Amino acid sequence: MNNKLPQAEWDNRVEQDIINVVNYYLSGGSLKAAKEMDKAQELLADVLNGREARAHRQALGGVITEISQLSGMPGFSGELLERLALEVSGLDSDKLRILAPKTTRHNRVDPYVNGPQCLEMILEEIGKARRYIHLSIMLFFNDHSGNLIAAALLQALKRGVEVRIMVNYTVTALGYGKNLEVGKFSKISTMLENAGARLLDTFNSYYSVAEWSEKRAELKSRGVSESILFLQDKVQEDVEITGLNVIDHRKFMVIDGITSIVGSLNFGDQYTYQTPIDSSPVEVDGRPMGIPSGEEEWHDGCFRIQGAAALPLNAIFQSRWLLLGGDHFDLEDDFYHPDTNYAFGEEECTLFVSFPGNPVNLIQQYYLDLITYAAEETVIVNPYLIDQAFWDRLGELGPDCSCHLAICNPLEVNDHPTNRAAVRSNMYEPFLNGVSFYDYSYTGRFSHWKITYDHRSRAVFHGSYNINERSACHDFELGLLVKGERFAKKVKSMIDYDLGVSKKISDKKEFFKHPWMHPSTYLNKATQNYT
Repeated sequence: MNNKLPQAEWDNRVEQDIINVVNYYLSGGSLKAAKEMDKAQELLADVLNGREARAHRQALGGVITEISQLSGMPGFSGELLERLALEVSGLDSDKLRILAPKTTRHNRVDPYVNGPQCLEMILEEIGKARRYIHLSIMLFFNDHSGNLIAAALLQALKRGVEVRIMVNYTVTALGYGKNLEVGKFSKISTMLENAGARLLDTFNSYYSVAEWSEKRAELKSRGVSESILFLQDKVQEDVEITGLNVIDHRKFMVIDGITSIVGSLNFGDQYTYQTPIDSSPVEVDGRPMGIPSGEEEWHDGCFRIQGAAALPLNAIFQSRWLLLGGDHFDLEDDFYHPDTNYAFGEEECTLFVSFPGNPVNLIQQYYLDLITYAAEETVIVNPYLIDQAFWDRLGELGPDCSCHLAICNPLEVNDHPTNRAAVRSNMYEPFLNGVSFYDYSYTGRFSHWKITYDHRSRAVFHGSYNINERSACHDFELGLLVKGERFAKKVKSMIDYDLGVSKKISDKKEFFKHPWMHPSTYLNKATQNYT
């Protein structure tokens, strides 16, 4: 590559900073907030056609991960690359780096779906831990499967494994099915703490103005980086403006710096039950597909990742842990970042995170671009379809794009009171334009699985993100974009099974032609920011 920078300065950091600047700009992020980066934004604005550039990025899977991918972007040139390199080479880009998607390669990713498969794998991986376990989960119930996981963590502690856990104690305490006993996580936390585990309650994820001023100074004096403190600054600003509570909705685990688990499931018998599923002859990796046999059990899933994807996940864990007052640990220490061969497989993994007060929500923008530029089969599986930005974009699409899109949602069997109204109020025009809609409720079960499939780029996105206003604006969310032929084929088989057991809606009368005539539309509008 020809450039005017000394070779020593044209290094991986400069290349990554260019990738971050382009990704952030294309997702609608403003670089002008950082005055030293406003020149880079001007360069991109003068040259790139946003729509064409975003279409190019989506054809690659939704994110630029290599500098070579810029060469095919409409409007990009070697001259622009050189000028961007000069602009970013001297920047303090830590804040942008902590916001940007983080890509690792040569991972091995395996998909799991339904309670028995997920629980068996989680217990197996906890049993293999030898150094540490970092767990971030919203709900950890005091029921059968919750206690099985707790027992596995206790055994790990007895082996000398370090265990750090973040849980929302308050929301867990609400229990489920009018059963408050299962919400008593304190019974589990007391056992774990007595055995040496460190635990934090994520319910209090923000501070009063006075508290944060004092806490920020304390954390800075203890060596917490400005880029991590910047994340909490944004959370504080969001809460002060909106007055809304914020929830850490992320669900992931890091084990020994090598293995990680990312998913949409919490710990409890709704998600990680042992009851055998109603299985079918369809199998993926020798594990049968099927639906939950019990009405109270949910269809849900997770990924196990072996490889370097554990490292950026561990950094996400550390930032939240420190901001909530947890003990300090060094990510680069050999204990947390072992010197090992991270080439486990073929999958490229890109981690997306969002949080209250996002300058721009990269996960939401991924979903919007996914539907806007769909050119081959694209499937979205999500339990809650309430984000009006999503519906507005879907309604703008013409038949040429809409015909590639399919949505799977539990329309009738759903724990959210306005999901049905949101779908029926917004799906009429997209349906006429060719978007397919599958109702998983035909199985009589609720699906909490959150996953997408993009055939063109052989990419799969999975994590905690709901397509609703809370995930878009007010919650801490995390998702993993996985690219790889082998892996995408497996996940497509899983999704195809779900579509096969769902009801494909064929009558436009299932949706509201005139939403304003239906009272449920107004209930959805009134509550969509708060539910």
